[in-house]
Amino acid sequence: MAKIAFSVHPIITAIRKAEKKLRAIRPKVSKAEQKKIDLNLRMLEKSDRLLRFPCPKGKVRNIHPPPYGQWFTTNPK
Repeated sequence: MAKIAFSVHPIITAIRKAEKKLRAIRPKVSKAEQKKIDLNLRMLEKSDRLLRFPCPKGKVRNIHPPPYGQWFTTNPK
């Protein structure tokens, strides 16, 4: 069986860059657009949180399962 190595680091980096850009433009737009940006920021934060803790630690979990029911069994090297 072939070993597949991958990392979620580039995805996490892209999420953080998108958050930074949205926070920078938020004060410059109208109130209605700020609400949309707030929703986008909330979803980016949730995605970041899910990707920072990809492996379940025993039975005690404070996060919901990641999308599509995938669990990473090892930490990327």
